[in-house]
Order: sequence, then structure tokens, then C-alpha cells
Amino acid sequence: MGGDGMNGMAAAIFAAMAFMLLGGMALLFWIGRTVARARGWDRTRARNAGVFGGLVGLSLGALAVAATFFESSWSPPPRLDLNVASNYAQPWTILLEDPRAAATLDFEGSGLPFTQRHARLAIPQNGIVRVRSFGEAMGRGDLVVRWSDGSAHSGSGMGPAPASTGAKYFLAVDRGGPPKMLPSDDALARLIAAREGRAASVR
Repeated sequence: MGGDGMNGMAAAIFAAMAFMLLGGMALLFWIGRTVARARGWDRTRARNAGVFGGLVGLSLGALAVAATFFESSWSPPPRLDLNVASNYAQPWTILLEDPRAAATLDFEGSGLPFTQRHARLAIPQNGIVRVRSFGEAMGRGDLVVRWSDGSAHSGSGMGPAPASTGAKYFLAVDRGGPPKMLPSDDALARLIAAREGRAASVR
């Protein structure tokens, strides 16, 4: 039953992709040839105009397929480059969205299809960075993280920041090895306070 449903879905997607490609090609072929004939062009020129229109339609159809069915290629998720020292050892790097912070998280790039916007951030040894806004990183479960020392990105978590931090949201990024359990609630508040060298105020 499940297999039949998946096969049906795959067939429907394939049919939709074929319609976008062939439909666009046929429509633009017809328009090109019709316009050429209306201008009084001979059969050869009209056919060439139709072929050119068909190629344009096929290209537009391919873009529509990419935007609809291959969104990660059409609009790649933003990338966050984290610059750390060679001896950096924090298991979790924690970013805090704090409107009072001086640092900003600025994503660069054209934003055109098939291009990836990216931001760079220097991470201190305590592994805590406060930024004014997460910007495009906000709510992105597919955020791409790249470490300057080549470490693997093994997980991340985001949510409302503990009230005692004075921040609105946190973004915690794990690096290297198997995914680790992120402290939650009061434990997270104490962890952040300890790294920032202040007393935590928890419930």
C-alpha cells in the first residue's frame, strides 16, 4: 500500500516535470512560429523562429522544475562560516540574538537562483557570541555551518534564550564527533553565564 502510494507520487511528480518542460517548449515553439508567419516570413525562417522559441520555453521550463522540485539547488540554504582559533575546544558554540549587541550577522551574496548567501563570524574562546539579529539564520534548520579549522558540523539547535541571558533567541552549533546533548533550560542558562563570567539568575 505504502509502496503503491510512493510510486503514484513519483509518477505524478515526473508527469508534472515533463509538463513544465515539454509544455513550455511546445507553447513557445507555437508562439515563435505564429509570430514569424504573421510577419510574412518564409517557412524556413518561421520554423527556425519556432525552434528558437521552443528552446527558450525548454529553458524556462527547466528553471520552473528547479524552483519547484529542487528548491535546495534553486535557493541553497544560507551558510555560516565560523572562524575559531586552532586550539578552540568548546563542544557547543552558542550565538545569542541580543538587540543590544554591537556585533552583526551580515549575510552576503546576490540572492540570485543557484547562489548561496553566507556570513562570517569570529568565535572567542568562551564560545559565546552575541549578535544584534540572526537575520537569515533565524529558523533555518538547514543552515550550512562551516568551521575555519575544517571540523565537521554535527548538529545545531535553536530556540528562545533563557530569560537570565537578556537575549531573545539562541543558536547552538555542535562540532566534530557524534551529536551531543545540548543542556536545556536552567542548565543552558548556567552554561552561558559561566562562559561569560557572570552569575546566572535561574528559577
